[in-house]
Amino acid sequence: MYKDASEQMKDAALRELIANSGDGPITKVAQAASDVTRTQIREGSFANKILPPESIGNERLAKTMTEDLIVIDDLEPDSPGAKYVPFETVPEGEIITGSRYITPMARIVTPMFTKDIDQLRTYDYPIRKILTDNSIKDGMATHDRKFIMTVNSIVMNTLRGPNSPHPVTGKIQFMDFEEGLNRDTFADATKMLPRGNAAGKFVARNYLMLAHENTLRDVLKLDRNAIGGDLAEEHWKNGLTSTTIMGIKCISTIKNHLVPEGYVYFFAEPTFLGHNYTLTDWTMYLNKEAYFIKWFSYWLGGFSFGNIAGMALARFGSAAERDPFESSSGGPGGSSGDDGWHNNGLNERI
Repeated sequence: MYKDASEQMKDAALRELIANSGDGPITKVAQAASDVTRTQIREGSFANKILPPESIGNERLAKTMTEDLIVIDDLEPDSPGAKYVPFETVPEGEIITGSRYITPMARIVTPMFTKDIDQLRTYDYPIRKILTDNSIKDGMATHDRKFIMTVNSIVMNTLRGPNSPHPVTGKIQFMDFEEGLNRDTFADATKMLPRGNAAGKFVARNYLMLAHENTLRDVLKLDRNAIGGDLAEEHWKNGLTSTTIMGIKCISTIKNHLVPEGYVYFFAEPTFLGHNYTLTDWTMYLNKEAYFIKWFSYWLGGFSFGNIAGMALARFGSAAERDPFESSSGGPGGSSGDDGWHNNGLNERI
């Protein structure tokens, strides 16, 4: 009696998917769990931790003269400062206008994988689930790459390089330190967001920081004179266990091709940054043709920064001497809607 090859697989969800489902999208992409030996660590999106995703529907899309998918959001209106006036004086009139900014939608697509169902007979682990999960995390890395390149295009957009005011905000948002990361240099770096410009505008508070895991390990080098004996002993025994440094939440990443060692990014709260929208969450599309199965995953959404003064970058030590990649050419206010975001679906046979 013939037994379908998919039934021999350990993952019950995968068996049901191949044996019973028809063609079309499958919105629940589960995590693979098996004893297969891994060769590469993949992590989720750090951009989603900095700017939490918001699910939206078609009602949030703005109608335009084209078919472009965009969301329009309001910016907090600026207002002139109050001033002292004598009695019997009428206040001066001011015209208040509101500002808006757009968030364009874009799609991320994983490669299309193809497999002969009969060849699955020899697999005792869910290869499709593993490939799907890994490709989705690679897609999240594409999201992170666009996110961090947009941040770089904003903070590095200075006329005289690091340690000089930003031409739009007038505040310093990009600093280089000759010394490595230590208590003094880190404390000075945290002053960028709260300092504001010469007119007292664009003041923000440090909400969280983003750095490579090895950059944060430099904190472990601080001795008892810098951080206290108990904490130094804790670091020696258990590593960096604290989730905050000087009251700032820490986000670490292993994506050194996006966040090099020695780079520390500072961000304000999400309400002082912008929006990160999801129009279609990660969805897997499955197609069966005879004894072949094909599948790929896709995501639709976009992000934008309404307040470009809510972020800063500090580079410590030798990191100040190198530029890992060219920043985005989108300029200040850059967002997710250029061709660098898209990943064309490729056909890949496994």
